Amino acid sequence: MNIRILGSCSGPERRHTSFTLERADALYWFDAGEGCSRTAHLAGLDLLSTRAIFISHTHMDHIGGLPNLLWTLRKLDSRQGRLAGKTVRLYLPDRRAWPAISALLSLSEGGFQCKFNLDIRGIADGVIYDEDGLRVTALHTSHMGHDAQYGWRAFGFSVEADGKKLVYTGDTGGYDDYAPLLENCDLLLHETGHHDPLAAARRLAESGRAPKRLGFIHHGRTILADPEGVQARLNDLDGINAQILNDGDAAQL
Repeated sequence: MNIRILGSCSGPERRHTSFTLERADALYWFDAGEGCSRTAHLAGLDLLSTRAIFISHTHMDHIGGLPNLLWTLRKLDSRQGRLAGKTVRLYLPDRRAWPAISALLSLSEGGFQCKFNLDIRGIADGVIYDEDGLRVTALHTSHMGHDAQYGWRAFGFSVEADGKKLVYTGDTGGYDDYAPLLENCDLLLHETGHHDPLAAARRLAESGRAPKRLGFIHHGRTILADPEGVQARLNDLDGINAQILNDGDAAQL
């Protein structure tokens, strides 16, 4: 799996949160912060190989770039036709977002008439995607709470493929939210918009379930104020291999 961090922040200091997984001829998106499609295109990613898009929750810094991503897929496909007849799955934790996105896109040129199919699906705990050797498991987080009518509205994910495992916390209430996903985790992508990175790293080191690698994304004020200093303190911690990730960073599993 090739991983590309398209956006690593929750505010205007950097691009909003989004990353992709690329394997063989398939591209998978996790969150779609502002500008993610342009960033991916300029990085040389093949957007027309998109198979699925997974949104952790509907806060704007995670979903604000989704309409443009879908519009860009249509635009590129109108020129190349490589998605024609194929299906792109879109996983939304709160499906109330889709009518609004769809209405906006319908006002764009051509009424957003596509030659590919969009399959809109909700998210619940458990395996939500298992195709072509890639499995995605969702687990709710406490970030947006539970709605009596609509259920859990925020999720983290584990992704397994090629004998490797990635865990993405999404916006999380902390260790207890994502701990069940940590077994045999090769890389944990952990948000810092709501957490102190040093405290999170220490908790993982002490848990006995530390991932082989820990990458911090979705940065808040602690990292934005002094990324070099925070990284130096992370380097001094025992039992954890932690790195602050930036816009455009790439990793391989």
